[in-house]
Amino acid sequence: MINIIGDPSAIFTQIVFITGQIFAILNPISVIPTFLSLTDDLDIIERHRIVRNSSFAVLVIALALAFGGSYLLSFFHVSISSLQVGGGILLMAIAIEMLGGLPRTKSLESHAEVAIVPIATPLLVGPGTMTTIIVLSGVVSLFSLIVSIFIVTFATYLLLRYSEILVRVLGRNGIRAMGRFMTIIIAAFAAQLIYSGITEWLRSWGVL
Repeated sequence: MINIIGDPSAIFTQIVFITGQIFAILNPISVIPTFLSLTDDLDIIERHRIVRNSSFAVLVIALALAFGGSYLLSFFHVSISSLQVGGGILLMAIAIEMLGGLPRTKSLESHAEVAIVPIATPLLVGPGTMTTIIVLSGVVSLFSLIVSIFIVTFATYLLLRYSEILVRVLGRNGIRAMGRFMTIIIAAFAAQLIYSGITEWLRSWGVL
């Protein structure tokens, strides 16, 4: 794990880097059209309650993965490089699916459950988000990861909370375009994970 305690500039840089990665794979912008369609017949109070519950669920799941990610890897005897390659391939598949316009979930639940399923998971915290956080938990400072999770969760809350305003300003096509751009970032991150994992494999084999 990277130890950057005592270097505020390095801590800030790492937090910005991690926040960007988690925000890209969480991709709350792309969830806005689905969120609005799921809650279009609800009053504003109920809709805000769903946003709060969804955001809290995202925070809890993400923190659990951050604290327990390294233990999961140890338990299953999975190396960071192997997870990087496997996770990178998974993220790339998710990015290709999202670029193709396919939904990240195929079932809708009742309004009583919609805050958790499908909004919190799998729309926000899906396999890609889980993989990303577990990978990061093994290679970056836990402090930076936790701070980044709080920042991303708060940003997600704000985006969903004021989603109607965003749609009025940007339009649904604008929201979709921004979501597609974030998907390209996900694909780039996936490629970097695969490259890093394979490079580490080659080093362990003495090739590099």
